[in-house]
Amino acid sequence: MTENRPHQPPRLPFVERGQLLCYLHETWALTDWLFSSVVDRSLFLQRPDPLRNPLVFYLGHPAAFYLNKLRLAGLLEDGLDDELDELLARGVDPAHRRELDGQGGWPSAEVVWRYRDEARRLVEEVVERGPTTLEIDASSPYWAILMALEHERIHFETSSVLLRQAPLGALRRPVGWCYAPSDGPSTSDATTGRREALASSAQSQTSSSALDDPTQESDASVHLPEQRVRVGRGAGAPIFGWDNEFGELECAVTAFYASRTLVRNRDFLRFVEAGGYHEPRYWSAEGWRWRTEQRALAPRFWRQSADGVRYRAMFDELALPLSWPVEVNHYEAEAYCAYRGDGWRLPSEAEQLALTQLTLPAAVDAIDVDRFNLNLRHGSPRASVVSGDEPLADAFGNVWQWLADDFYPLPGFRPHRLYEDFSAPYFGAAHKMMLGGSWASTGACASRFYRLWFRPYFYQHAGFRLVRSAE
Repeated sequence: MTENRPHQPPRLPFVERGQLLCYLHETWALTDWLFSSVVDRSLFLQRPDPLRNPLVFYLGHPAAFYLNKLRLAGLLEDGLDDELDELLARGVDPAHRRELDGQGGWPSAEVVWRYRDEARRLVEEVVERGPTTLEIDASSPYWAILMALEHERIHFETSSVLLRQAPLGALRRPVGWCYAPSDGPSTSDATTGRREALASSAQSQTSSSALDDPTQESDASVHLPEQRVRVGRGAGAPIFGWDNEFGELECAVTAFYASRTLVRNRDFLRFVEAGGYHEPRYWSAEGWRWRTEQRALAPRFWRQSADGVRYRAMFDELALPLSWPVEVNHYEAEAYCAYRGDGWRLPSEAEQLALTQLTLPAAVDAIDVDRFNLNLRHGSPRASVVSGDEPLADAFGNVWQWLADDFYPLPGFRPHRLYEDFSAPYFGAAHKMMLGGSWASTGACASRFYRLWFRPYFYQHAGFRLVRSAE
């Protein structure tokens, strides 16, 4: 994606001060680079996603997090501004948009940029007056700095999803941001049999024969034998990890089949064309309620135009890249599985780890492997295609992969004292899991051990793979 791709996170336990400063500067620069795309400053006070805070919050939130956590760890005595330190401290996870109604009093982007610059100065001073070599583990006060760095990288990715939902006219693609090669149809191809894809989906009079004949995708599946996998990481990991990653759970995985590629835009387009968004039998009760309330007719990042279906990339609209993985929420992924029938479903966490191990040995962390679309290798997904000696495509990276599992704690889970509500409030059926990372995942977010969760109607750079039991 860029000539200077992000570095790997510091290796533990011994971290050179210069290395930590380098990682700090790079992390800060990523956020600055992303938000430099906003050319209409009024966008900062808007909510591109109605279930999120105004964009200005996400500009300042990582900076407030540094200050608050460093104070908690005893590395700082004071913050910068009591009001901003508090206002920008906590994100939102609403079940309904009305929970955010009535909010007001947000500062201007200029105020928050200055706050961010001052926070960076304070954090740099903390690192610079520390030892030349820092010994860092989860009990060290300097764990707070690693936590804040990885937290900012999480928000680089989630903020990119918000910007992707903003009006194109409010944004300008930053210098150095490059998309992966696209195989979108030409204008002539798009207008032949595809022009009315979303428009025809909006008609409820879909023929039953079309609905009863799910697509016969040509991709083969791969067979995975019965095996045992370990979920989680042990103590003494070589890079930073969040509390929900620690602990180990050994799981028996029965034999199953998995699609060799992620479900692609071309596959999901057939579901849309067949009227899948108007057929309740493919949707869970909660999913159908979401679809009708939102009047959804297609994935959020698709657009209908006179030239056919268009695709909203980060800062531009493209012809729909047919071989790129589709990006959907959990409800849409479930509905597609039901449409395909024949027992196809979303994988469990244990099954997903079994898939990962096909191409990533257990002793290797994904951030050490350059062949996956991670760490901003591209500024977008890329084609989900099996190539070379790989048994399947995208075992890791490209887009996050939705799982069937609710977010759950591993045995022996203990919240970290510096961030006790990072994971614990979200365990349960209200949040579904993802694994694998996306093109926008950097640092510890690109680790094979990182476990992500979101409400099933939220969007990330997330898609899915099909699996079914072998029995």
